[in-house]
Amino acid sequence: MQKIYNIVDPDAKIIQRVGEGDKNAFEELVMKYQHSVSNIVYRYIGDYNEVEDIAQEVFIKVWRNAKKFRGKSRFSTWLYRIVVNQCLNYRIKYSERLVSLDEMTKDGITPKSLQVEDDFEHEKRTEIVRKAIDELPGRQRIALILSRFEGKSYKEIAEIMGVSLPSVESLIFRAKENLRKKFFPLRERGEI
Repeated sequence: MQKIYNIVDPDAKIIQRVGEGDKNAFEELVMKYQHSVSNIVYRYIGDYNEVEDIAQEVFIKVWRNAKKFRGKSRFSTWLYRIVVNQCLNYRIKYSERLVSLDEMTKDGITPKSLQVEDDFEHEKRTEIVRKAIDELPGRQRIALILSRFEGKSYKEIAEIMGVSLPSVESLIFRAKENLRKKFFPLRERGEI
């Protein structure tokens, strides 16, 4: 472990080697973070067909920019910032839909195990949640995903997104409030 800027980072030496062109070190980082990167991308984009391409773009950026890593934050924070930016760029460019909160767990998608008669109601609720999340502003959506599904602390989210801690608190609060506002009338009418 190398201590840079008062941050102990177990990946500091590895990213330094990547910056020197060490392909084995790069492969080590890819193997270590591939699952996490893919999960964030999927949760944000919601399209299995795009996950691999976007994750690959993330790691290409890591390879190309490894020399620029200065250690002002942990490598993982720097990496997640790249992931967030790639997701936001994709979202702006393609306006893809999100998978609902109901369908996700921390480790990925939960298989449907509902009885046939419950499938229609589940699908209806899932579509409502999907639409509501899809309508959240991008920064609120990514902050919510990092918090809820990646288990990141607000401080880590602030570092990843390049915003202040109060901004993260505000983004997540507003995301939850926006979802509540959308769901309240639906609950009153018995639609969810």
